[in-house]
Amino acid sequence: MLKKFLKNENGSITLFVLLAILFFLIVIFSVFLVSSNKKQAQTSEIDKIKKEYEQSIDNIDQIYDETLTENLSNLLHIGTYVNYAYDIPSENYTISSTESGYNQEQIIKQRTDLKWRILNINKTDGTVDLISELPTSKRIYFNGALGYNNSVLLINDICAKHYSNTALGITARSINIEDIENQLSDEGIRAKNSYNNGLTSYGDTQTYGDGYNIYPLLYAKENGSGIDTTATKVDGISPSENGYLSPTKETSSTAINGLTVTQDYYFENTPSSYFNDTMAYKMLFETNSYYWIASRSVNTLETTARFGLKMIVNSTLDHCAMLDSQGNANNTEYISAYLRPIVSIDITQIQPCTGIADGSDKTIEHMHQIKKK
Repeated sequence: MLKKFLKNENGSITLFVLLAILFFLIVIFSVFLVSSNKKQAQTSEIDKIKKEYEQSIDNIDQIYDETLTENLSNLLHIGTYVNYAYDIPSENYTISSTESGYNQEQIIKQRTDLKWRILNINKTDGTVDLISELPTSKRIYFNGALGYNNSVLLINDICAKHYSNTALGITARSINIEDIENQLSDEGIRAKNSYNNGLTSYGDTQTYGDGYNIYPLLYAKENGSGIDTTATKVDGISPSENGYLSPTKETSSTAINGLTVTQDYYFENTPSSYFNDTMAYKMLFETNSYYWIASRSVNTLETTARFGLKMIVNSTLDHCAMLDSQGNANNTEYISAYLRPIVSIDITQIQPCTGIADGSDKTIEHMHQIKKK
């Protein structure tokens, strides 16, 4: 009977039957296609989850470090004490007169009782800058072209030799102008950028001719200098870079076709409103002392340029001239100052105090501690 239903009187398959079979096949194919697409989507979703999981596993250390850094940053504060211990050097540091420009040899001893406080927390690279609570106890003299050329290198090297910790991989350096400028408030930045000494504004240039065109040789390598040209150097070194690998005996030279210098001295007074953090200001400017800033500086006057080093004198960021563009060295007692070492340490190496022992006291048990690597 089924055979009769499928065929007509002539024995051929009917059109209806063909259409029914075709429809049935289409339904079967559609079901297969939906099932296949669903399976493919599920596979794609599984692959996506797998990749995200694998990426999370790969980045777990980074995620952990970022979380730890953020948490530690909330526990540590500018001005709190950290129990940092520095190495004892095998010998004193000696500076010859042919390095400093001073008229005699200087023997520098390590100050052994320095305590350390947090000056800056760098969330960008996960480090903390510690600064000595007080300056060192030995004044260091610099003078003339030699003083200008070698001072930054020498005071950084003294700090490295006297206040580093080799076991922790920490190398000390002197405070520089960037450490101070990083603390400036908007008011301080405006005051810096708008400063005028009565002749030249901060960042502007002044050109000097015959008789007033002598310069320390290192200045020719610095950005902002123009030797025999009014065009200033833009691919040189900053005033905070050492300039030499070791102390030089080079002194000065003369710009035959004119000496162009850039004014980078600023501030004749330094109020606390120029700084974002009151505690940072107090640590920098309320030591009742004076100390070198490892950054060279130039002050342009009407007839001469004065080359020197930045320093803090009690509560003022100042400039100490060592040589002027007439070739005169500064021979006054004023050109001596103490040092202020700084060390940078990975924030994850610090074990913060909590509760009563929060690092606000300088006794060891109340200080934040440093973990060994």
